Amino acid sequence: MVCDTYGDAQNPTLVLLHGAAALDTFSHQYEALSHWFHVLVPHLPGAGEAAAELYDPQTTADALAEWIASLGADRVLLMGHSVGAELAVKLASEHEQLFSRAVFLSPWLCASEAAARRYAGMARMTHGAIKSAYLLRMQAKYWGLTPEQTEKLVSYGPRITLETYVAFYKKRIHLSELSGYPSVSIPMLAMCTRGETAEMRTSVRTLGEQNTNCLTVIFPQGSHDFVLRKHNLLNPMLLDFLTAK
Repeated sequence: MVCDTYGDAQNPTLVLLHGAAALDTFSHQYEALSHWFHVLVPHLPGAGEAAAELYDPQTTADALAEWIASLGADRVLLMGHSVGAELAVKLASEHEQLFSRAVFLSPWLCASEAAARRYAGMARMTHGAIKSAYLLRMQAKYWGLTPEQTEKLVSYGPRITLETYVAFYKKRIHLSELSGYPSVSIPMLAMCTRGETAEMRTSVRTLGEQNTNCLTVIFPQGSHDFVLRKHNLLNPMLLDFLTAK
């Protein structure tokens, strides 16, 4: 599995699972986190070197579990956003022995069929936008990506297939199907913003209701891309949780 690395390999390992079609979701966390951790960012289907790969939640989770186990590290820390957060919940539920802590940012785990169909339909209509270098550069500027990260986005965006772009919304991970989640014993943090959908907020609240080891926070500002847009407020909270003894 291709991955980007940041920080000293002697530090504890932190695996970051990026959001759908956004390899550098954690662009504004790399510097802060790399002071404390050896940060690994695997390229998931639909982004980076894996842009052309088909996204399937079970296949991707199985590949991640195998890759993390192969690192030969002690239990690693895990953090994901959006689709990456949904995968992180699945991994913690099915492979808890691999992890010491986990953070889930904006997971959509209580999706209704109607909402999944609606967003999948929107993805079919908007897929053409990720073929446009101009629009991708505008998006990168809005997110505050570096020139290098911008060019990576422009390079891999056109290789994301319609099937994968739709699959991000159509192929759901449902919390109700993760039977191991209520018994996970590691410290967990689930968070989304007040400005996100009701189903997103319900997903975060339900994570806390089903497992008392999961702290839940409704972040007061921003929307789904708050990881990129509200990092000045978010990063201290993440560091407090990830570095806690």
